[in-house]
Amino acid sequence: MPTPPNPGDVPSCAEGGVLGVLPGTMGCLQATEVLKIILGHTKGLVSGRVLTFDALAMKFGEVGLSKDEENREVITELIDYQGFCAGHKVSADNKANDAKKDEGGKSGGRTMDEAEDATITTAEATDAAKTFHSLDPKECLNKLSSGWSPWVLDVRLQTEHDIVSLPFTDGVSPHRTVKVTDIPTSGDVLVYCKAGVRGKKACNRLIDLGVDAERLFNLDGGIMGWQKEIDPNMPRY
Repeated sequence: MPTPPNPGDVPSCAEGGVLGVLPGTMGCLQATEVLKIILGHTKGLVSGRVLTFDALAMKFGEVGLSKDEENREVITELIDYQGFCAGHKVSADNKANDAKKDEGGKSGGRTMDEAEDATITTAEATDAAKTFHSLDPKECLNKLSSGWSPWVLDVRLQTEHDIVSLPFTDGVSPHRTVKVTDIPTSGDVLVYCKAGVRGKKACNRLIDLGVDAERLFNLDGGIMGWQKEIDPNMPRY
């Protein structure tokens, strides 16, 4: 798309689900193309074309591509790819330090997790101390049964909410658009999404907007966790 959606506006494969055979099929096709390049058989490469696959109809198709030299956009600077992917913020100091370590060969054996952790800024580490609460479905049910009455916010899309929702939901607001004005000024707030990921992002967003972290509770596993542990009769999607 010329203008991609904001990070998190569209559920990831982990949140929304994916038919596993599709990426498997695409991976096999990509591996085939690599072998053709290695062996020098470049005549039939999918270069300058977009190959489409309709698994339901079991059909392949092609979309031709052509260069538009006259209206070609001139790229003068790189986008904030880390921010584009909704990843950790990277400070200039951390980038420089990581580069020095890599040049010295001291960090070449870092795992991906260690490398990612190294990009978290000091400010983010400080903010991490002001974290929200997390409740698994059973803990949440026990608190509710004991008289706990939080304001409940569903941060999924409206279309997801229309499929299934917790019966005690008070409001619906996609996590990227959550505002302080959506939230009561006092009392606890229980946030949930499909699998728990968007709920965490929404809680962090609310903390950034000034909501006291002590008031915020995220439902671990989201509504799918509730369906699995509490109410198996709820629809799944």
